[in-house]
Amino acid sequence: MSLSTQESAVDVTIRPLTEKDFEAVVALDKRITGTMRRGYFEQRLKAALRQPKRHMQLAAATKNGLVGFVLARAAGGEYGRQEEVLALESLGVDPDVQHAGLGRRMMTELEALGRARGIGNIVTQVEWRDHRMIHFLDGAKFTLAPLQILERRVHRMPLPETDEEIEKQPPLVRHLREGDLEMVSRIDRLVTGRDRSEYLKRKVDEVLHESAIAVSLVAEDDGFVVGFAMVRVDFGNYGHVEATASLDTIGVNPGFSHKGIARGILTQMIDNLSALHVERLETEVARDNFELLRFLYRFGFGPSQRLPFTRKL
Repeated sequence: MSLSTQESAVDVTIRPLTEKDFEAVVALDKRITGTMRRGYFEQRLKAALRQPKRHMQLAAATKNGLVGFVLARAAGGEYGRQEEVLALESLGVDPDVQHAGLGRRMMTELEALGRARGIGNIVTQVEWRDHRMIHFLDGAKFTLAPLQILERRVHRMPLPETDEEIEKQPPLVRHLREGDLEMVSRIDRLVTGRDRSEYLKRKVDEVLHESAIAVSLVAEDDGFVVGFAMVRVDFGNYGHVEATASLDTIGVNPGFSHKGIARGILTQMIDNLSALHVERLETEVARDNFELLRFLYRFGFGPSQRLPFTRKL
């Protein structure tokens, strides 16, 4: 198939992605990436069916079948963001019909959907060596976002070496439950000075029901939640071809600062992810959030090979 002429490009229809497109998306993605990511696309489809207003998924199709797709979702609050954004998670165009403007056409339609929902910015991540995608984003007027992407390879943490280190571990770290929402919202309000209960309600639902693996944790002291970390595990968003966990939100009750709560949560999280064969934990941090950057670097995080991009809608 070739779309080298303007006339043939017009024959492509941009429409919502449907369940019937699933096998075609998986097959096309394998042609593009060389990797089978069936589990990732299955998870994203389930998420779109559960929360159709928060997911925007488009297909580029001819009378002969699917030639492109784009997956995005409405997000807001992750990594300390104050505004809702449109997160571009995956985009693919059939190699036989590239350079015909299909990616740009799908992006134009996606941006229109975002604006219609009152979203002001679109964001994404790209491996710096993915020159083709970086070239596409440059042509689409994206710019580097004022964030740093940090990552940490997942391997089991060493045991504490001294009694002092042992005493710094939180009394109990366990999996996040839906019933923790009220305490998590209270801690977040104390940390940020803002009421983000609606965002946190969506995030708790997302990490419990849309993440491929439930790994979000809370720390308890005397039966009360005093810290939390919300994490998603996906097998393909932003072009990943390995299981990757994304640390979206972390918070500790200010009254329990400097007691090793955050470190204890992340230590347990790393051990859990290692047992589940997740290879990497990553997060995004504002460039001027020096306290959080210092903590994460001391915990073993370092610069990612991925770059964050943004564009106003």
